[in-house]
Amino acid sequence: MENISGKIPVTILTGFLGAGKTTLLNNIIKKYSNKRFAVIENEFGEIGIDGGLIVGNIENMYELSNGCICCNLSDGLQETLNNLLTSRYKFDNLLIETTGIADPAGVIDNFLAYEEFHNKFVIDSVICLADAMTYVESSNQQSEVHRQLAVADIIVLNKIEDVTPERGELVKKLIRSVNPTAKMYAVSHADISNCDIIETFAYTSQNIEKLVVDFKNATPLNFELSEMSDNNLMFATNPKNKHNNIFQHSIVSEGFTIYGNLDAQKFVNWLQAVLQYNSQSVYRVKGILSIADSNRRQILQSVRQFFIVEEGQEWKKDEQRFTKLVFIGKKLDREAIEKYLKSMLV
Repeated sequence: MENISGKIPVTILTGFLGAGKTTLLNNIIKKYSNKRFAVIENEFGEIGIDGGLIVGNIENMYELSNGCICCNLSDGLQETLNNLLTSRYKFDNLLIETTGIADPAGVIDNFLAYEEFHNKFVIDSVICLADAMTYVESSNQQSEVHRQLAVADIIVLNKIEDVTPERGELVKKLIRSVNPTAKMYAVSHADISNCDIIETFAYTSQNIEKLVVDFKNATPLNFELSEMSDNNLMFATNPKNKHNNIFQHSIVSEGFTIYGNLDAQKFVNWLQAVLQYNSQSVYRVKGILSIADSNRRQILQSVRQFFIVEEGQEWKKDEQRFTKLVFIGKKLDREAIEKYLKSMLV
């Protein structure tokens, strides 16, 4: 089923090595058996789709027994998308599994920046799979883990059965400190039978608007893990560096509310400059804009250097108009951002 815009929903599945992405992918295909998926996998040849589902290999695409198709991302995403669109297969949902060390923003860019794909597809959500057992270690060692979490709309915390309740709660808090806006599910064996995964349309203006309105700043967590009483929370440390067992990250979520109307051109010029020159530190922006000479809310969202703005609901006649933005990124300068926003008020 296509969404109301007539575009095909795209679900992007990311997560670090060993988190269980392929198990999750197989579970999604089996759970939503009424859907005709097209699946793009980076690692098809090694740990791909459940072999029991494969019935044939045609035109470099794997046909699955439930009517879905799967193809290998070997020729680049754009070429693969074109191959899917011109193939004889009909599909109503697209699933893309990224590599374990990939920044999913590169995949998202294709659907925001290229008109031919933006006209055919709509991003449904970005799902990040996190490993409850190894999250703390991998997030301290690999910056990609934070990027994957920061752009996610849904976070599936896997292998929760393999950690103590105390450890599980700790990991949830750490994840929330990176991305407080995403919906989170704690599961075992990547079992998403009780989770809403497909066609959540987290990227729609309605969802973004509600999320931004409800947003409250998250407090970054910095604490000594060795202070935890549960031995399962202890990690090997280098005795020469006492800071090795402190979990800390520079990812922050900052919310800004500015009352009044913005000058549209000044804001666009400023945002383009911010995203262009800070693409490695500003991971995602979501927001509601009050633009002068417009009687509707403008809903903004960006991933890396690309952004889109869609019309939201009308402002009420007696409502105090405001702009509310949520930035997720690395070492954000709150004071500078707030200063620039206020300078663009009409």
